[in-house]
Formats: sequence, C-alpha cells, structure tokens
Amino acid sequence: MAKLHRRISRLPDRDPLIRGSGPCPRPRARLGALILALCVLACAPFPGVAVAQPDEEDVARLETLGAQLVGDDAEARQSAYDTLTRLSEDDLPAIEARLESLSRSRPPRNWASDILNRFRRHGSPAEGEDPDIAPGVLVELNQTHTIDMERLRVRLMAEPLLLFRSLEHIGTHAAHTLAFRVIALDEGLWLPEARNWVRRRGAGVLAAAITARGHDDRYVRRWSRWAVEHLGAEDPGRVVQSLDEAQLPDVLRAYASIRMQSAMRVIVSYVDSERRSVRHAARWAMEQYGGNAIWILRTAHHNETGEHAPREWGWRRLTEQLYEHVDARRLAPVRAALDEGIAARDAGDLETMRARFDAVLARAPELEAADPVAEGYAQLGSAWLEEGRFADAAWAHRRALRLAPEHPRASAWRGAVGRAQAELDRARGVLDARHYEAHPTDEAAVAALASVPSTARATARGTARERWGFAAAGIMVLLGLALLWRPRRTETVDPALDDTTLDETLEAPGLPEADVTLADQTLPG
Repeated sequence: MAKLHRRISRLPDRDPLIRGSGPCPRPRARLGALILALCVLACAPFPGVAVAQPDEEDVARLETLGAQLVGDDAEARQSAYDTLTRLSEDDLPAIEARLESLSRSRPPRNWASDILNRFRRHGSPAEGEDPDIAPGVLVELNQTHTIDMERLRVRLMAEPLLLFRSLEHIGTHAAHTLAFRVIALDEGLWLPEARNWVRRRGAGVLAAAITARGHDDRYVRRWSRWAVEHLGAEDPGRVVQSLDEAQLPDVLRAYASIRMQSAMRVIVSYVDSERRSVRHAARWAMEQYGGNAIWILRTAHHNETGEHAPREWGWRRLTEQLYEHVDARRLAPVRAALDEGIAARDAGDLETMRARFDAVLARAPELEAADPVAEGYAQLGSAWLEEGRFADAAWAHRRALRLAPEHPRASAWRGAVGRAQAELDRARGVLDARHYEAHPTDEAAVAALASVPSTARATARGTARERWGFAAAGIMVLLGLALLWRPRRTETVDPALDDTTLDETLEAPGLPEADVTLADQTLPG
C-alpha cells in the first residue's frame, strides 16, 4: 500500500484504508497504552537484579579511557592505563561490548605486528624469562606520536592488551572465556601473549583452555590445543588431582562441554561430593553425556550398591537410582544431627538445637524436611525476643521464614520480625506506631504507645497517608493527561474515489511496505 500512496489519483492517505473510513479511536488507544505501561512498570523486576546487557555509560567510559591512552595529558594517560588493567567483574558486559567494537576496526596486519613487537621490546625482562609486555604499552604510549593515524593504530593494539590484563586479573571462568575475543584478533598475532598467559596462571586457565577446543575461531582452537597439552589436560584423571575445590566445578563442566569421553569416569566419581558446587557440576556434566555414559553409570551403580542394574534401565533411570543411593549415604550424618536437634528443641535446650540445626543447614542447605528446623529457629527467636535481643530475634524468625515460607505460623513469624524491627527502630528514636497499634493486646506494644504522645502517633499515621495520597494523585494526573491528549488529525478518503477504484487498490498483490521517496516517482520515458 505504501507504493500506491501518492501514485494513484485521489488517494491522499492510506491510514483510512487500513483502519476504515470512520474516525480513528486514538484517545482510547493512548489511554490503554498508558495504563498498560503503568502495569508493566509496576511488575518490572527489582533494579538490584543483575542484568547481562552492558550499560551504555560503562561502555562509553571504557571508550573514553581508550581515547585518553593516546592523549596529550600524561597524568590522564597513566590513570587510563591503571584503570583498564584493573577492571572488576561487574565490568564484564562493558568489556565484551568494547572488544566487539574493537574487532570491527583493526589496523593492517603488518602495522599490528610492528606495534606488538614494540610493546615487547619495551616490556621484556631478562632473556630467557616469559615477557610481560603490558609495561611496554605505557612506555610506547608515552612516545610522541605526531600523526593521528599512528596514534589510532597504537590505541587499537593497546586497548585489547590492557583489557586482556583485566580479564586475567578478574580470574573467573566467564572472564577467561571472554579473553578468547582478544586471541581471535589480528590473525594469530596474539597467540604468543595467550601462551604467556597460560604460563603465568597455570591450572587457573585450564577450564577455559578445555572449553576453547570447540571455539569457532581457528586461532583460539590452536591456542587451546597447545594449552591443553602444556597443562596435561589430556589426562583428566591426573590433572583434576592438582586442582583445588574452587577450580574443579568449571573444569568438570568444561570436559563435558566438549564431550571428552575419557573424562566420564573422573566426572562420575564426583557426583557424591560433599561440596555442593562440585556435586552439582558433576551431575550437570553427566547430563551432557546422556546415553553415551550408560556403561559408566552402570559400573558406578554396581560399585555403590553392589548390585547390577536391570538391563531395561536407561541412563536417566540409572542416574536417579545412583543419586538416590549416594544421597542417602551422604545425608545419614545430616539426618542424625537433625534428630538430635529436634530432641534438643523438645527438651528446651535451644543452644544445642541451634548448633545441630546450623550443622544440618551447612551440609544440606536444600533440606526437604524444613518445617521442624524452621519451628526450632522460630522458637529460638521468640526466646530472644522476650530477652530483649531484638536483632537476634529478627534474624532467627527470618531464617524460619526462608526455610518454610508457607508454614501455618508464617504470619505470626512475620509479626515477630515486625515487632523486633519496631523495637530496634524505637531504640534509635523512631516510632513505628502502626505496628504497635496493630497489636493492642501486646503488653510491650501498649507500653510503647503509652510512652509516646498521641499527637506524635497521629503525625506518623498522617505521614503515611500523605505518601499514599501523593502516589494516587500522581496516577490520576497521568490518566488525566492521557485523556486530554489531542489526537493527530487524519485525512479522510476523498469522496470522489469510488468503490470500484478502492477495491482494485486493495487487491494489488505483493506490494512491500516502504515509505515513498523521490526515486520512486520516476518520469516515464
């Protein structure tokens, strides 16, 4: 229809053809859109939730720091260098966006090689040692570059190197895998620096090196083959023995991500680990192998239970039975501590109860039988509330609510948290009159209200009402503005356009929706 617009005689506007010849109900649409927007804002996620998308201000900050690297201000240059080599984990989305931008604008390969060599000459230590070329970057940046193009090329090589250093110091698996973007730049020129990275960090980059074997870029895969061989990762049984518990989960997941068959026997041995992160990583890894691991699972099942699994069991049934057995064995001490804690609670020994329940939650935070534990913490909180230990009482009742939020006494526990918080506020000179007035039979509430003049309580209630009143007034103002918003006037169909012409126009097939330009209005001949 857009192609026909202004080409067919007496067709002044295409809006009426789409929506009908009557008036367009724009005010209602705008009001509905505004109400919908208010609902969306009300239901939006809490701002504190982490979002993977990079913040535009953070990306702009990195770009500004990159420009300062080649600026004339020596102090700003030093500050930019220090900042770009010490970014934090929160900057990972911005680093990713900046590396993506840098990958689209690279200097010629001969220039890139020459600049990296200059960095190496300035930063290399004594002969025979692994060079750290990052200090050479600052030496090169302090050189006088009078040509703007030369400054740009130095910046395009310095920025990735400094970001690479930040990723190395952040040290998480996400940061290490993001470093692949630097290795993939400039057709393999970064391979020497990537190998030095492995020599400096050792097993700390093992998970990234294993994961990189399936990378799309051939230079990243080439680095991965070298790193895996250098670190001895071709033998999973030997390499995992040198890892600490913090590195192990990422390595187990990395082996599973590339489906390394020789790693299955090692991974299945960790499905009953006492450390939850290792146990969950091993079970996730076995899930990735699926049916390929069925004989490994059968062997593990036989070793754990002493019985051969039935032939008709698939790999999922095998994992369920295996995990059920190892969990029962692992949780036996937990269940014993749970029983001791319940017995201590019934006997009134709340301190012993707390010690046993704390031990239970430390070993099995995903405890299924949470109600007895929650009731114990609530009982402990009530005792502390009576003793005037209000901060401890609030903590105990909050833990009870986290363990059993649907418990029949959950509302009473919330009230206890409110009372404890109200007492803490009163100790700081702030009165929560609403809480005390909601519990008129509570002796502490009656005493607290009696100690405060009624005018102060009225002022507190009035302040709350004013806040709600302002909110309601703001919503009404927005709705009023929406109703008063004047719609844009639209032209109607020319009465001279008869029904036959209109029908022929509507039946024109295959016309793309696009705006009309001067190029469309070509003259015949």
